[in-house]
Formats: sequence, C-alpha cells, structure tokens
Amino acid sequence: MANFLSQKSRTGSQQGATFDSIKGSARGSERVLARFASSSLVQPDADDLHSGLKFSHSKLAGSGGLLKAIRLMPRILLFSFWQQFYAYFSGDPFNAYVNSNISCPRPKPPCPVGSHWVGPESLSNITAHLPASFHIKDAAIGPEGICMPMDRFSPAWSLSAKCMNKDVVLGQTTRINGLNGWIAAFFGLFAVFVAGQIIDTTGRRPVLIAFLSSNIVVKLLLFISCFVPYEIFVAILFLQNVIEVAFAAGVEPALNAMIADRSRGNEDIRGDGFAALGVIMHLSDVLAFLAGYPVLRLHLTHYAIFWGPLTVVSIIAYVIFNFLPCSALRETLTSSDSQIPEEPETDEEDLEESKVKRCFLMICSETIAGFKMVWKDPFLMQFLVIWAMTTMAMTGSWNLSGQYLLGLGYEQANASLARRAWHLALVLGAAVSPCFIRHFNATGAYGIALLMMATGFFVCGTGGHDLQHASLFFWAGTVLLGGCGVGILTPSFNAIISIRVSDKEQGKLFSLVIVMNTICGLAFGQLWPQLFYKADADDWMKGLPWLASAAVFIFLLFWMLLILCFCKNDPQKAESDCGEDSSTDEDSME
Repeated sequence: MANFLSQKSRTGSQQGATFDSIKGSARGSERVLARFASSSLVQPDADDLHSGLKFSHSKLAGSGGLLKAIRLMPRILLFSFWQQFYAYFSGDPFNAYVNSNISCPRPKPPCPVGSHWVGPESLSNITAHLPASFHIKDAAIGPEGICMPMDRFSPAWSLSAKCMNKDVVLGQTTRINGLNGWIAAFFGLFAVFVAGQIIDTTGRRPVLIAFLSSNIVVKLLLFISCFVPYEIFVAILFLQNVIEVAFAAGVEPALNAMIADRSRGNEDIRGDGFAALGVIMHLSDVLAFLAGYPVLRLHLTHYAIFWGPLTVVSIIAYVIFNFLPCSALRETLTSSDSQIPEEPETDEEDLEESKVKRCFLMICSETIAGFKMVWKDPFLMQFLVIWAMTTMAMTGSWNLSGQYLLGLGYEQANASLARRAWHLALVLGAAVSPCFIRHFNATGAYGIALLMMATGFFVCGTGGHDLQHASLFFWAGTVLLGGCGVGILTPSFNAIISIRVSDKEQGKLFSLVIVMNTICGLAFGQLWPQLFYKADADDWMKGLPWLASAAVFIFLLFWMLLILCFCKNDPQKAESDCGEDSSTDEDSME
C-alpha cells in the first residue's frame, strides 16, 4: 500500500456491444480474479471454523512439498523472487532520494534540527566553506552567527544537502509521497481491470514482459530526474509512479494464474505452488531490505550513481526473462482457455475507439455487478466496508513510520529496519492465524486482530508525549503488536469473505474488494500524510497519526460486533469442480 500498500494490491471483464457479450466476457475476467483471490483466500483447517462459518476443507490446502513446487515451476518462482526483490530494494532509497531533493532557505539562528550554530567569532574561519546557496530567500550572514549543515553521516543531518531544516524535509517529502500514492491508487484502479482482461485473453506472459519493460522506463526517468529543476523532478516522480503502478497491477494476478495453470487438476501442487510463492515473496522482501541498507548508509546527495546502474540492471533482467532459453518465461494459457470475443471487421480507428469504450463499460459493469451481488448480503457488504477502512487506517500510519523514526533522530538506514521487522511480524502473525481461527472462528480472530492493532497503534501514539521512550513504544506497539495483528487479520478476512459467495462469483467479489479499498483510500487516505502528520509537532500531536488509526480500529471493532449480533451470518459458498489433471514440471508443459 501500500505495502503497498500495500500492500502489494491487484482485473476485470470485457464489455461487448450487447448484454450477452458483456456476460460472456465477464466470465473470462472473473476466472482470472478468482485465481488471484484463491491464492490469498486459502485458509488452512477451514473446516474447523464454527459459529456459522463452517465450510468445506480448502481445495488448496497443499501437501507441504514446497521444494517440489519450486522444481515444477522454477521460472515462475524465479521471476516472482526477482520482481519482489527489485521493487523493495529500490523502495527505501527512493524515499531517501525524494528527501535529498527538498530545498529550503538557509535558516536564521536559532538553528533548527539539521543544522548547527556557528558564532560570529568563528565566521572568518568558515567563510570559504559556507554551504552552497539553493534558495533566493537564504538568510544573510549577520552578527548573530550563521546556521551550518550537520554532517551527512550524523543522525541529526537534515537528509538533504539543499535544506538545513530536517522538519521541512520530512514534511515536504511526506506530502509529496502522499499525493503521489493517491494519484497512483486512482490509476491503479483502472489498470487492474485492464490487466485482468489481458491476462485472460492475450495471456499471462505479455503482462510480465510489459512489467519488465516498464522497469527500464521508470529507472531511466528517475536517472534523468537527477539533472532537472525541482518542478520537473516532482513531475517525473508522479509520471514514473503512474507507469509503475499501471504495469505492476497485473503482475501478481498473472503469477497466480500461471501457478493455477501449471497445477490444473492437482490440488496438492496448486496449494504448494501458492505457498511457495508466498514464502519466496516474503523472503525476497527481507533480502531486499537488507540489500538496500548499505545504500542508505552511504547518505548519497546525488542519486544518479544509483538509478543509472539500476537502469542497466533492468535491461539485463528483460533479456534474461525474455530471451535466455534457461530462464525465459513461457506462456501457460492454452488456446482453449483464452476468452477472445469475436469482433466484426472494422477500420483501425473504430477498432481503437471500440476497445476504449469496451474497457470503460467493462469496468463499470463489473463494479456494478459486484455491488449488486454483495448488496443482497448485508453482512458481507458491511464487512467489506470495515476491511477497506481497516486497510486505510493501517496503511495511513504505517506509511509514515520511516518519517516518524527520522523525526525521532534515527539515521535513515536504521530507520529502514522498521520495514524488515514489520515483515517478520507479519509472517509471525500469519503463522499463528490458523490457531486463532480454529479456536475463535474467523470473525473472532478478526476482532482479536483489530484489538491488537488498536492497542499497538495507541501505544505508539502515546510516544509523542514521552519522546525519550517514543522509539520503544513504536517498536513494541506498531511493529510487534500491530504487525502480528495485521498478520492475523488478513487470513481471517479472507476466510470470512471466501464463504459468502460461490466459486463462480469469487472474481467479482475480489474485484469489488479492490474497488472499495481504492475508493476508501482516495476519499480519506490523505488525512494521515496531509493533516495528521506534522514533522515539527510536539507532545501528543507527534503521535496523532497512530492515535487516529487506533480510534478507527476501535470504532470498526464495535461496528463488527453490531453486525454479528444483528445481521444474518449464513455462508453461501458452493462447491466447484476442478480442472484437468496436470502434474508435470514447467519445462515439459509446453
């Protein structure tokens, strides 16, 4: 979200000229969404759920043969490792890059955090070493002394060679990243529908190859942005983010669809494949953060030496996964599976106009169909709203964690450790979630997770009143307690909603989850970076983002208790059949 947003986030149907063609094309898109949903909606020991939430044993429970899955799908899993590693490796350096480009006037004494005071008696000794002027409003050198920048290897460094006020740098970066994320979420909503249609008609491989191509463009744009004025730099930030989100929207659905293709008819291999994908992605996250740590320790002031080599690496990755025989991705969608609607012959301009119109109508029809489906189930409808608000409040605060630690005096490389610890807490929470679900059922586990998150975020928020122990409150509250809560929350939510509709409606349900999350984020997500977060705040206001999230979690917990008491809570999922048998390895399935 972020984590991703995320994270991660992440399809649709095609709209024809008549109602019948709409229905036919929607079925193809739903199949892709259902595959993507299946990977995240799998819940171990689901048959042990009770209190109105009993359903049959998950078809994708798996057999524990992760090594077998890796042997059967090496190219798919290798690509998943690479794309996840590459995305997270450049994540923290990207934030540091934005910090390094913030400029502000040279401050007057008393000097803010990020600078130190040099008295009049020392001015004659430092005249030749004055910092470069980056702003027309720089304070003049007066008899009261001058503010000089802290050394870039000092924890008190402002994070930018162009601004000596750390609070200004953190505040501007937070607002830029918040707006950037808002724009990306808007375009991502449309991209995920278009990507789903491509996955189900053209194939899975084109989506992944397009993503590799976009990586080259994105890294090249960031390299160019190192040499342009600030206004153009900000414009490039928004442009590259839109490109990245648009092309990355279909990556995870395509990978899940590939695994479903390779394991068609074999439930054990399918479960193992999805489990292997999750393990590899979590592992790549941690390794990527560790690899990015030395980059942050350099405290770069010019990032051309970082984005330039990454552009070259992106080109190499494109060649490896597109042309090398031993690692090139291969299409898994068979001609019998593809849903390509017949189109009347027409000229090129009419064809392009028809595609755009069909895409827009497809998005509208799929969204409306999803709302109609859940409107019949008040429990499900309200629970999707609760999930969207939970995600918004969680990501709203967590996305500020790096800036918060930097404001507490952390060196930027050490502040990035929070993300590594967060992922480990997510893994821990996910590992214990089956136990919680077995003993408290899925809704009970969801409520416990909300309470854990509310408690953890509240503890972190109180750190603003006690800055001496604020970092301890952050690690114990947000990372440990809150992270474990999120790890339990996600599988609990998946277990709850997966039994509310039949298998053939899973795709429609999952697309609606994406839509509602995006709408909620677009409507209220900017409250955290733009209103609640103040880099120069003191006392309780410094922890306001976390206190706001805790209040939202408590409100949602009470809302959930009310709908459990007064709404009909009967599962509606029906059994579905399985596909044809396929259990051979990836290279032999051509």
